[in-house]
Amino acid sequence: MTWTLWGMREGRERTVRWRRWRCAALAVLAAGVLSGCEGRFVDPVTGEPGGASPPPGALVESPAPSARVARLTHSQWANSVQALLRLDAPPTGLAQELRADPAQSGFLFDNQAQALTVDEVLWSAYQRVATTLAEQVVADPAQLARILPPPAATDEARARAFVESFGLRAHRRPLTAEEVEAYLALYRKGPGAYAELPTFEAGIRLLLEAFLQSPHFLYRVERSVAQQGGRVPLDGYELASRLSFALWGSIPDDALMDAARDGSLRDPVVAAGHARRMLQDAGARGVVNGFHRAVFDVPRFAGIRPSPSRFPGVSSELAEHAARENALFVEDVVFARQGGYAELLTSPQTFVNDELARIYGLPGTFGASFVPVTLDVSRRRGVLTQVGFLASHATSMDPDPIHRGVFLAERILCLRISAPPNDIPPLPPAAGRTNRQVVEAHTQAPGSTCAGCHSQTINPLGFPFESYDAVGAFRTEDNGHPVDASAAPYLGGEQVSVRGAVELAEALAGSRAAHECYARRWLEYLHGRPATEEDQPVVERLGRLSQEGTLPVLELVVGLVTSEGFLNRSTEELP
Repeated sequence: MTWTLWGMREGRERTVRWRRWRCAALAVLAAGVLSGCEGRFVDPVTGEPGGASPPPGALVESPAPSARVARLTHSQWANSVQALLRLDAPPTGLAQELRADPAQSGFLFDNQAQALTVDEVLWSAYQRVATTLAEQVVADPAQLARILPPPAATDEARARAFVESFGLRAHRRPLTAEEVEAYLALYRKGPGAYAELPTFEAGIRLLLEAFLQSPHFLYRVERSVAQQGGRVPLDGYELASRLSFALWGSIPDDALMDAARDGSLRDPVVAAGHARRMLQDAGARGVVNGFHRAVFDVPRFAGIRPSPSRFPGVSSELAEHAARENALFVEDVVFARQGGYAELLTSPQTFVNDELARIYGLPGTFGASFVPVTLDVSRRRGVLTQVGFLASHATSMDPDPIHRGVFLAERILCLRISAPPNDIPPLPPAAGRTNRQVVEAHTQAPGSTCAGCHSQTINPLGFPFESYDAVGAFRTEDNGHPVDASAAPYLGGEQVSVRGAVELAEALAGSRAAHECYARRWLEYLHGRPATEEDQPVVERLGRLSQEGTLPVLELVVGLVTSEGFLNRSTEELP
């Protein structure tokens, strides 16, 4: 295995004091990366195994094809460096030196393995930041002491202990004897690279550079090839990495590595216990928030710019306030209340400051700090009636039922909406009509190319939000006419009549299609790949339990990371 396979081209001139002999040594360390059960059904709530066979009539769950070698995202890299080097904070400044990954078209999240490539620019950046980190750690005796083993009889013995202990955490598995010797050979070259340092520190600095550039650190590698029951069970260390990067975005902790070492992590009940433990850690909150930021399209909130003439009382910080509300709301529902997806869609409880309180029409006195409130349930239920979604799917002057409807179709119901033709003219002036009347006339003309998608899918999902203006404030009139927020959207193939966004939120909360879409999004996020037909059985199982109200969000996550598709690999990628 050469660096070429990893996108790290062998034989090129290296920069930042990277010498040819070091490239050769690291290439040796990369060699052999890919050398070389019957599934059990586990109740995602109780964690109890359900036997070797599925219940009668149930679809059989099986692993889907996925990448065996997945590069860390830049945020995972920063988190992993912090944990590996035992830093007080992630090196976000250095992470910014890594070239930005291209947008992943058609995939909501930033962790799709097939899109996370390494080119010459990124490889050079990995070299620079590895050199910088190693220099900083070795220059700080207190920081260096955090990662070194106790003193030994000789420096060589201590270096060996460092290679084995640090290597276990960097590679997320025990090093082979050959890898240990290759790293020790590199350690002995330290004085030649850094003559100004003491011999031991020079060798450790070179080792740190090597570990931080190893493909075993930069990539999550799954080497298992042994088949059992038509699938490839992950070994304990591979499963520990899957769990830690899925739930923490970082390397496994000691408890996970201990369970990997003794083999107990392969037991779904044990894996579920670790998953629940991990979800109570602060690191999981960032992952859960990151998932919902992507699904609810919180980055779009930054584009909220209402017209100052139409909305003179709205501040330039509205986008920031809306994003803060969304984060507090999600964390409260998921962690504090241990709620399910239905609560995210229907809960009237949220957090506001003075500006949001004005938009929501709340009585009383509020300040700059966010405080918990309960909104009027006849007007507000869940994330889709909050300012962030409504104002980010609006023009500077008016609500935008088209983009509100597209959002619900794609993000909440997992429907595919075709891109509109390039020659669609903009909406005409209202000319005394309501916003809804303008959109209907423009998009639902009989026989037009727009009518199919708009009349059946987009508009019926967008019009229930006509009771909210461009900043998300409730309204009963539009351009002098009563607002019509009624619609009859299709939810999972069934047409449901609603009289506004509150009834739509309740209908979505009771819709199997919405819950299955939510489970599907979580599966894609945790696996770092698009969902496939092999994933449908677990999506349907967890979607049903979520719809029935027996599966809180965190338990849905536990159900996914203890499923057949997470504990095992497909045989498709075997050599």
